[in-house]
Amino acid sequence: MACTVYPSTSESPFLAERHACLILAQINKMRCGQHFCDVQLQVGDKEFKVHRLVLAASSPYFAALFAGGMKESSKDVVQILGVNADIFQILLDFIYTGIVSIGESNVQELIVAADMFQITEVVDLCCEFLKEQIDPTNCIGLFQFSEQIACHDLMEFTENYIHAHFLDIQNGEEFLALTKDQLVKVLRSEELSIEDEYQVFIAAMQWILKDLGRRKKHVVEVLDTVRFPLLPPQRLLKYIEGVPDFSLRVALQTLLKEYCEVSKSLKESKVSSFLQPSKARPRRKARKYLYAVGGYTRLQGGRWSDSRALSCVERFDTFSQYWTTVSSLHQARSGLGVVVVGGMVYAIGGEKDSMIFDCTERYDPITKQWATVASMNHPRCGLGVCACYGAIYAFGGWIGAEIGTSIERFDPDENNWEVVGHMSVPRYNFGCCEIQGEMGRNGFNEGSQSWRVHCSCKWSPVCHRRQDC
Repeated sequence: MACTVYPSTSESPFLAERHACLILAQINKMRCGQHFCDVQLQVGDKEFKVHRLVLAASSPYFAALFAGGMKESSKDVVQILGVNADIFQILLDFIYTGIVSIGESNVQELIVAADMFQITEVVDLCCEFLKEQIDPTNCIGLFQFSEQIACHDLMEFTENYIHAHFLDIQNGEEFLALTKDQLVKVLRSEELSIEDEYQVFIAAMQWILKDLGRRKKHVVEVLDTVRFPLLPPQRLLKYIEGVPDFSLRVALQTLLKEYCEVSKSLKESKVSSFLQPSKARPRRKARKYLYAVGGYTRLQGGRWSDSRALSCVERFDTFSQYWTTVSSLHQARSGLGVVVVGGMVYAIGGEKDSMIFDCTERYDPITKQWATVASMNHPRCGLGVCACYGAIYAFGGWIGAEIGTSIERFDPDENNWEVVGHMSVPRYNFGCCEIQGEMGRNGFNEGSQSWRVHCSCKWSPVCHRRQDC
């Protein structure tokens, strides 16, 4: 009579965590005693007796060598080329023990050899060691080394480090020794942590001037990485005048002239903004400031009717993450419009104690001072302001005793305001923005449901707002 035995449902697997370590230790002891070794590796002038199975299980390189139908698979002595015997000893010790000794004297040879034998654990450990050693004096060398060995993890890490510490490394000898392609790759990055774009221009010029005879031919390609629209032409001209080499000075003057002509033609022709180069925008990691301008505050313990207009201006620094007080407005006011054009901050209109202003002030972040510029044609508060093609547009707002529809445009170059059109509906305390050469607004007193304006200031309907927008 046959009987069937079913496995007990109470049985469960157990893991002996020390088993793998004990087996590996025993295999290593066999290697040291040359027991069961079935192949001899010749590396330089040294011989290593090892187990095919152990090496094949640890390295795809050896798995292919011993089991891939190659002639070495049947030989008792196999010659290994392209690696130093001492470095191979370290890798062999790792295969049999899981322990590797990494130091500044062997890390570069070790990572190359480990990559050749496809021992990824050692490659990763070497990368982590190199990351811990990185500083502004060696990051360029590590970046170039990671490119040579195609170690993408280390390459990405060193690139990020260079971007984050750009100001510390741009004057170093390693930076000036970059190849042209490596330099262009670094200077094009959105991730450069810089105070302003002028620092990128100076870094590019220092690289060129380091070996002017050989690098002069790369001037156009290297300087193409610089976002010239963010640089004051006067500052560039002053630098160019001091360039000692005549032909380089002429080339730079020509480039600057072409940039100025292109910028002028874009402004005059009002080509759609999406056609303008992205280099007109600050880099993602460049130092930026957020300004809080004017407004009003409620007196301590008082009512809103006891509030007073402010002249103070505060600035938030994206590097330090702190707010600081900067130069105050000449005229305290609330309900004003604020916009940035050409690197300058403009404070427009506003009111104080029921008095509505037409004044405009301009803040220069370099001199850190406010200056009075031309006043609007109409006093306004609660107005909308927007920049488009280097000009400033002021929309609606309270104008005297009524809500206005008129639109004024300010030309910073000419320093004058002119009335250029009217909105179809009067409004105040509203937001507006520019996109692809058109300006839209969404106002408190929106009678119709449509919104858009072209630079010609002719309004046309685009879409209807949904009630839940």
